[in-house]
Amino acid sequence: MSKKALTLTQTAVLLALIVVVEYLMVGPQYILIKGSIVNLILVVATLLVGLPAGILISIFTPLLAVVTGHLAMPVLAPVVAVGNLVFVILWWLIVRHVKVVQSLISYVVATIVSSLAKFAFLYLAVAWYILPVMLKGIVAKKPQIKVALLAQFGMPQLITAVIGGVIAMLILPRLVKAIQSIEKN
Repeated sequence: MSKKALTLTQTAVLLALIVVVEYLMVGPQYILIKGSIVNLILVVATLLVGLPAGILISIFTPLLAVVTGHLAMPVLAPVVAVGNLVFVILWWLIVRHVKVVQSLISYVVATIVSSLAKFAFLYLAVAWYILPVMLKGIVAKKPQIKVALLAQFGMPQLITAVIGGVIAMLILPRLVKAIQSIEKN
């Protein structure tokens, strides 16, 4: 199989996993699990398949959430996509530019920095732009929407990004070895 075909296949499989997660985990009780799995898939796609795969999945995920009804306000999709992009690009930059590539230290730093950056971007974008500018009229009529959105784009985003990063730290070394073993045969 050519490198291009392999990359395309791996990206498609990871996208399919996102679709399965979106359809199987419906409801607020699954927010932490679903978010953690999505963040894990973003990291795996970025580090094992490549940055373009991570970028593609980062953009696709919120669009799928809108289509499936899990992201009730389509105006939030670009914000979520950019938050995902911040997450994957920082992971890629940190892991690729630490002297000992794919070391535990680079994974820990990537998890902390990218999770904090994603959380900060999402929370500030919602608090400082989406609510006061894009949803001003809706928030004036239904103030509980402000509380709900700030809660949704607050700590759960940080928690799920960290959990996804920690799981990635645990499985990436094994995945890399498994892929290298398959490529040798």
